[in-house]
This record gives sequence, C-alpha cells and structure tokens, in this order.
Amino acid sequence: MDIQLKPLSEGPVYLQVRTQIEARIRDQQLAAGTSLPAPAALAQQLGVDKGEIQRAYFELEHSGLVTKTTVKGFLGGKDTIKYHVK
Repeated sequence: MDIQLKPLSEGPVYLQVRTQIEARIRDQQLAAGTSLPAPAALAQQLGVDKGEIQRAYFELEHSGLVTKTTVKGFLGGKDTIKYHVK
C-alpha cells in the first residue's frame, strides 16, 4: 500500500495513515472486501512503530470503514487478525 508520510509537524503518524486509507476508501480506490496489509508489515514498510498502524486501523474500524476478523491458528498455532475494507 502506498502511504506517504510527512514530517511530524503535519500530524501524528497514525492520523496520516488513517486519513490516507480513509480517503482511498471514500474515493473507491479501495473496494469493499479488499484486505489491508497486516499492521506489522505496513509498519515495517513505512519504518514506523506497529502501534501507530494498529491505532489507525482501530480508528478506521470504529468509524465503520474497516472490519477486523480473527482467524484461529491451526492446531493451537497463533491466531491471525485480518483487516478488510467494509
């Protein structure tokens, strides 16, 4: 996902990420059902803390634009959380 971060004077990282994803959803550049990158993967790509991406996704979820699903791990493995455009 192509997210462009600006200096912190432009706002917190989570807010920049949330705003850009929200704009893409509203402009229909991200269609319903589209999977968003895992927070850890997007954080690594952007060189930021995973918590910033998790907060952005949390706010998108609570605004009704994104849904979160948990996929149970196989044979007691680690559960996976996935985010999709609503």
